[in-house]
Amino acid sequence: MRKINTGDIFKLARIVTGTNMTKIITEAYQQGKKEGADAETIGINTAMELMVSCSSNQTEGMFYSLLAGICEKEPCDIETQPFEQTVNDIKQIVKENDIMNFFTQASRLAKAIKK
Repeated sequence: MRKINTGDIFKLARIVTGTNMTKIITEAYQQGKKEGADAETIGINTAMELMVSCSSNQTEGMFYSLLAGICEKEPCDIETQPFEQTVNDIKQIVKENDIMNFFTQASRLAKAIKK
């Protein structure tokens, strides 16, 4: 597994523009802070919300591509692996990266793209 890079922010921004992720990220962050959750918990909850938002075939494929890149796997491996492994991959990404900054930057970029 590698660290999140700049290209990943652009990939997430494209996903965000196709979903209501900006609102989800904001709400997850605010709810987590209200509950006193740490950044890791907020990041995991936000990532799970991202998965739920990827209901179209296009955004689903973009999600697989994003996660596969970070995990150094193929998108088809992400799609076909057990869900528990996907959750573990997300947890590891959150643990090893400044995930809240990643979501914040991608959301800002998505807002700029929409304008």
